[in-house]
Amino acid sequence: LEYAPEGAKQSVALVGKGITFDTGGISIKPAAGMDEMTSDMTGAATVLAATVGATRLGLDVRITTFLALAENLPGGGAQRPGDVVTMRNGMTVEVLNTD
Repeated sequence: LEYAPEGAKQSVALVGKGITFDTGGISIKPAAGMDEMTSDMTGAATVLAATVGATRLGLDVRITTFLALAENLPGGGAQRPGDVVTMRNGMTVEVLNTD
């Protein structure tokens, strides 16, 4: 992602990590911390917000933004901590640990 106003004399590169991990039954972290794994995306969100903010403010700085975005799933049917599953009887259950 790039914001490049005409005549910008300075430039900066921003890098943000937006990776979701420990999903789909490969939980290698302690169960107590699994529900917080989605906060591992905040680096990318922060860098994106800074770039959008600079654009809206019309800052005279060229910004090149790199966002590493991925969800580490072993397959399309894998479950993540925090997913809500509907059982046959209509009851919903939140997945807290994929092991």
